Formats: sequence, C-alpha cells, structure tokens
Amino acid sequence: FAVFFNQNRSKILADKNIRLALAQATDKKDILKNLLSNNGMIVDSPMLPGIIGITDSADKYEFGIGVAEKLLDDNGWKYPEGQLDGEKVREKAAPAPKSGKGTPGEPTKLEIKLTTSDWPELVAVGQQLKNQWAAAGVKVNLEILPLPELQQAIKDRDYEALLFGEVLALDPDPFSFWHSSQKRDPGLNLALYDNTDADKLLEEARQTLDRSARLSKYDDFQKIVAKDIPAIFLYSPDYLYAQPPKIKGNNTGLISVPSDRFDTIGKWYIETKRIRK
Repeated sequence: FAVFFNQNRSKILADKNIRLALAQATDKKDILKNLLSNNGMIVDSPMLPGIIGITDSADKYEFGIGVAEKLLDDNGWKYPEGQLDGEKVREKAAPAPKSGKGTPGEPTKLEIKLTTSDWPELVAVGQQLKNQWAAAGVKVNLEILPLPELQQAIKDRDYEALLFGEVLALDPDPFSFWHSSQKRDPGLNLALYDNTDADKLLEEARQTLDRSARLSKYDDFQKIVAKDIPAIFLYSPDYLYAQPPKIKGNNTGLISVPSDRFDTIGKWYIETKRIRK
C-alpha cells in the first residue's frame, strides 16, 4: 500500500520538496503498530524486500517531523501571523508582479486532497496520515469513496493523492505499475510516473533471460523511483488465516494472493500411523 501522487492534478505535489517533506512526516512504524498490530512489514520501494533477492538499497526517508518542518520553512512555506493554534496550516506568499507594479496575489495554502476507499483499514490509515501531516502544517482533505466511485476516479486519474494498493506476484514485473506507457487507463501507473531511465530498465528487465541481470536492473529501477518520490510506500500487510492444528504438512511461505495458500495442499495430511521399516 502506498500514497500515489498525481502531479498533473496538483501544483503543490509537483514540487519534489513537498513530496519529500510528506515522506519525512510519515510515521510508518506508528501506522503498522497501531492500525495493523504489527501484522505486516514496512515498505520503502516499489519492489518488496525479501521476495526475489533484491537488496534493500533504495533511499529511505525515516520519520522526522523536525526535518519535514525545516524543509518546508526553507522553501517558503510559513505559518501566517494571527493563525489560530487549531488551524496550523502553512502558506506560501505569492510572487511579486514582474512589472514591479501592483500587489501580489493571494498566498497559496499547503493543502492537498487524499483519496481512498471506504474499506475500514484504508479509512483508518488515511486519517492517520492526515493527522501526521497536519503536525507539519499540511492540511489534508480526506476523500472517502465507495468502490465503484473510486474505480472511476482511478480510471480517470481524478485524484491529487491516492491511498491504494498494488498486488505483486512472487516474481514481480513492475512494468504495468511504473512504465510511462501505462499512465492512462487501462494501465496501472497510478502515480503517472514518467522517467526515461526507469522506462529503459523496465524494458530491458523484461527482455533478458539472465536472472541476475534482471534483478540488477530492478535494483537500479527501485533506486531511481525512491529518489524521485512519485509515491510514499507504506506497508505490505500479512495475510492472516486460521487452520485447524490437526492439519499437518502445511509449510506455505510467501504468498501473493489468498489462493496461493493452497499451493502445497497435496502435501497436507491429518492421520498418521506407525509403520515398520
């Protein structure tokens, strides 16, 4: 799960410094602990760690509200004088007219719309992000949509920031999620990400039969994405299910979709008996 930024719909989010500040203001550990009871793992890259042997080497943006606030201060986003404590929304002064005459326009508020599903877990995560980012002076308008409306918003790319998830296979091919050719429906590039170097790596990774070369390209790809911050990667939840203790032989490890839990069903057993050898 991640927050995908649509920079075409928001001038504010088109500023990498804003995206970086939001990343620094995001406490992933708090989300994992308090909303998922630690049933999952923190994610910092479009490639999940520990699945196909890719090193965990992409840039990470550790939670630091002070770092986020300094970054916003340094880029001209200030708290206006006389603002009530309950508001705490940063603003940026409009530039002076080029002619030198007239008065500057209205300041820009640091305000974004975060769209997500009405699934209770995502509603809770969205509210937590709203609270975390508010601590840095960012106003978040949380938009909760039922699934049909959310699907239409995704199809139209009608969102500024989208809290949503992607399903990756155990041998993932991130092409459909991140290649620039997939920016429009039915493509799944939710961040409308467009980077020539990343595109080339994704194309080459699809063409090579050398596994180590493919993993190396995916490693380079994840480093590029992490530096560009087109999204804030949050977490990958554990898939929890109960099974009677009398069933033996279920040694299932990683799964990508719920049905994968039956992959080893041919080795399951219940009854045992002693035999002479």
